[in-house]
Amino acid sequence: MPKKIQNVLLIGGSGFIGLNLAKALSGTGAKITIFCKNPKKIKNIRFYRNFSIIKGDVYDYDSVEKSIIGKDVIINFASVVSHDSSFDVFNDVKTNLIGQLNILEARKKVNPNSRYIFIGSRAQFGIVDKKSFPIKENYCQNPVSLYGIHKQTAENYCHLYKRAFNLNSIVLRLPQVYGPSLTSDKTYNIINKFVKIALKNQQFKVNGYGNDIKDFIYVGDVVDLMVKILNSDVAKGTFNVGSGNKIKLIDVAKKIIKMCSSGSYKAVTFPKDIEKFELGGFYFDISKVSKQFKWKPKISLDKGIMMTINHYKKLGN
Repeated sequence: MPKKIQNVLLIGGSGFIGLNLAKALSGTGAKITIFCKNPKKIKNIRFYRNFSIIKGDVYDYDSVEKSIIGKDVIINFASVVSHDSSFDVFNDVKTNLIGQLNILEARKKVNPNSRYIFIGSRAQFGIVDKKSFPIKENYCQNPVSLYGIHKQTAENYCHLYKRAFNLNSIVLRLPQVYGPSLTSDKTYNIINKFVKIALKNQQFKVNGYGNDIKDFIYVGDVVDLMVKILNSDVAKGTFNVGSGNKIKLIDVAKKIIKMCSSGSYKAVTFPKDIEKFELGGFYFDISKVSKQFKWKPKISLDKGIMMTINHYKKLGN
């Protein structure tokens, strides 16, 4: 019999994936708590049932500890994304690394039996050898961006706390996640950016001439996996999560223009400020996560793009 989802804490849950998960959980009877810096940005979202919001910063240990008490599941979405040379190294450390340590320390102290899911990233692997596609969990990690370094280090903290204190964690490494964003905040995924520009009948640039292989996964498929995890008894493991398919970025651009019936694109070289941090082609082997949770992505890229387009059309973007 499936395990009933009960008391869930979403740290950084006001972001793209967190809100989509909260929406999916809102009708399950689970008690949902969103821990975030700025509750005002989600005050107009009305789909919630059995939810509450805690204003707090993952950098503040005391507020993290208080929020963790009594929770059955804790999911850490909190992160600062820096993919170029404009990063604020000390500010990023506060959220990405000290925040992770605060959560692990608080779990150890007040809630060691809670289940914990940490959201990792494709960026942890850095530049990979195309001969190794698709990338398995044990592929050597060599991050080239601050964000990738932080994600790798934060994951290593999970492994350290398992060895030292028998504190279990589930790590989900994600590629670019796209789909309907439930707030009007800036999005970091390429597909959402391209769609919003195309719907305005404007031109977007495709860096690297669009030749790199990409792995895109629809947000609903990520949420579906997380719900399966929460309904399972699995408490530990590291998993690569992706679409199971590869596609060139230039082909994604062409699909978006065709489906939007507006806009245009221009294939260009990489801008100098991001070229040194560009990761190149990549896609995940998802056989481990698929077998463990009997999960496979359901939404094709074409369908996911169209649902994203329809979402932004409704918003008037």
